[in-house]
Amino acid sequence: MVTDLNTQVVCAEKGGSADEPKVTCIIRNMVNNQATTRHTVTLPVCMGVSEAAAEISKITGFEPSTVSVTYERHNGDKMEELRFDVMENQPISMVCNLDAKRQDFYVLEKEGVSPKKIEPTSPDSSLGEASGYQSSTLPPSYSATCDSSLGLGSSSSTDFNSCSYSQAVMKSDTGYTGLVNQAMTCYLNSLLQTLYMTPEFRNALYRWEYDGNEEDSVKNIPYHLQRLFLQLQTSKKRSVETLDLTKSFGWDSSEVWQQHDVQELCRVMFDALEQKWKKTKQANLINQLYQGKLKDYVKCLECGYESARTDAYLDIPLVVQPFGSNKAYGSVEEAMNAFVQPETLEGSNQYFCEKCNKKCNAHKGLKFITFPYLLTMQLKRFDFDYSTMHRIKLNNRMTFPELLDINQFIDDLEEKGESNNDKHEGEAAANGPVDSSDEGIDEGIEIENSLSGTSSSSDSSSVGSDGTTNDHSNGKNILQITKKKGPYIYDLFSIMIHSGSAAGGHYYAYIKSFEDGQWYSFNDQQVTRITYDDIRKVYGGSSATRGFYSSAYASSTNAYMLMYRQRDKKRNSAFLSPEEFPSSLQEELRRQEEKEEAERKQREIDRCTCK
Repeated sequence: MVTDLNTQVVCAEKGGSADEPKVTCIIRNMVNNQATTRHTVTLPVCMGVSEAAAEISKITGFEPSTVSVTYERHNGDKMEELRFDVMENQPISMVCNLDAKRQDFYVLEKEGVSPKKIEPTSPDSSLGEASGYQSSTLPPSYSATCDSSLGLGSSSSTDFNSCSYSQAVMKSDTGYTGLVNQAMTCYLNSLLQTLYMTPEFRNALYRWEYDGNEEDSVKNIPYHLQRLFLQLQTSKKRSVETLDLTKSFGWDSSEVWQQHDVQELCRVMFDALEQKWKKTKQANLINQLYQGKLKDYVKCLECGYESARTDAYLDIPLVVQPFGSNKAYGSVEEAMNAFVQPETLEGSNQYFCEKCNKKCNAHKGLKFITFPYLLTMQLKRFDFDYSTMHRIKLNNRMTFPELLDINQFIDDLEEKGESNNDKHEGEAAANGPVDSSDEGIDEGIEIENSLSGTSSSSDSSSVGSDGTTNDHSNGKNILQITKKKGPYIYDLFSIMIHSGSAAGGHYYAYIKSFEDGQWYSFNDQQVTRITYDDIRKVYGGSSATRGFYSSAYASSTNAYMLMYRQRDKKRNSAFLSPEEFPSSLQEELRRQEEKEEAERKQREIDRCTCK
C-alpha cells in the first residue's frame, strides 16, 4: 500500500498565500494502463481552470497539451463531467462544488494525440516550481504503483483486478488493436488482421453501404466485417471481440472450439462476401483484387498442337516437398518453377492428338496468364505420410523474398499486358516499378539482407537462422529487381504463421504497415513490433527425420500463407482516414464512440462501488 503524497500548490502569480482557502483534489491517472494510480493535491480556490488543468497534468507526469483533464462535479444525485483543459479560464471556485470534501479529477488520453511524458530535465517543469510544486520530486515508485487506499471502501484485491482490467482495455503502444480469441479462432484473427491491413480491401469495404434492416443485419457478413474494421481503426481498447462477425457466419458456440485451415477460411469468406455483394459496386471486388488466370494445357510433342482451357485462381498452392522425394524445395521461387514444370505423357499414358489422329507423346502442365494485384501463396506444409498412414506437417526450410519478381512466369508479357483487363499492369510496365509507401526499404529489414536471404556481396549464399547455408540460384537483390521492367513485381506484406503440428497448433500473423513500413506481430490480443530476425525465423527448418513420431507431434513455427501486393503507382492506395469516411460510416463511428464512452463510465462506477 502506498501513502498519498499530499501537496500544497500556492497561487503565487495571483498574490495568494498558503493561508487562503483550498480544495483537496483526488487525481486518478487513466493513461498508460494506470487506472488506479492516485495523487492527492490541495489547490487554492483562486487558481484558474487552465492553470489547474496544466498543474494536474504535470503532477501525473504528462505534458499538458497531450492529455485531457476531466472534473466530476456532484450535485446531489446528479453527476456532471467537465473538461478543464478546454473550458474558458475562470477561478476553480466558480466551477468546483466547494461543499464537497474532495474534488475528483481524471487524466485521460486526448483524442488524436499521443500522451507525452515530461522528462525530469524538461524546461516545462518550471510551471510546477512557480506554483510551489516540483513534479520531479515524486518518488519514482509512486506514480507506477496501484494505490489501494482510495477511501471508497474498496479492498486491495478489487484494486488489483482494476489494474489488470485496465491493462486489458488500454490500446497497445503500437497504435493497433488486437482481436480476442473466442476459443480456437486464432486462424480467423490472423486472416482478419491481414485483410484489415490491406488498404484496397479495407477502403472498398468502407465504401459499401448496408441498406437492410436491423433484423437482417445479424446474418450479414460484410456489415459486421465493416463494423469490426471500424473498431480496429478507431477503438481505444487493446482488443475487440469478433463475436458479432462469427454469429453472422451462422456459427454456434461449438464452432469456435473447432480449428480450421486459414486458407480454406479465406476461400469460404470470399465466397460469402461475393454472394452478399451481388448487384453492388463491390460485386467484382474479390476478382479484381485477388483473382489471376492460368492455362491448363496439353501440347503434342510431334505436331505442336495444343489443347487448353483457362482457369481462374485466388491463391497459388506451392508444394514444400514433392511426393516420393526426400528433398524439399528451398525457396518460393524454386517451388514456383516446379509448379509450372510440365509432365510428360508417354508410354501407356500417351495423349491422343486430334491433329495427328493418333496417340503421341505430349506435355501436360499449367501456365500463368495473369497474376492478381494481391497475390496469395499457400505453402502446403500439411501432407499425408503413406508409410505411417497419418497426417504430418512438413517443417522444412523454405525462404521467401521481400520483393518478388515473377515476370518470367508469363509468356509474351507485352502482348498479354495490352489484352484482357491489364491496363493498369501495362502502365506499370511502361513507367517502371514504383513503391508509393516506403521507397522499397522496410524499417527493421536490412536492405542488403532481404527476406530471401540474398546478400549484396559477390557470394550469393546466406546463413539462415538455424545456421544452415542457403544458396540462391537467382542471385538477385532488391536493387536489381527494381531496375527490371515488367508489371509483376510484388512487395511482401503479410506472413500467416502456423506454430504446432498436424494434430493442432496456433496461428498468428506478421504484417507490414504500408503507412510506416514497420513490421508488426498480430497475435490475437497482442500487437508488437518485430524485426528482420523474427521474420527469418519463420522460414522453417528441422533436422528431424520424417516419420510419424517426429512429424506428427513435433511442434515447429513456420510460414504457412504469404500475401504480396503488386507495385503499381496507379493502384497502390492509402488508408481512408475517419474524415474521409462515407456519411453512413461516420454515423456508425459516432454510435461506437458513444458506446465505448458509456462502457468507460460504467467501468469507473464499478471500480468505485463498495463490494
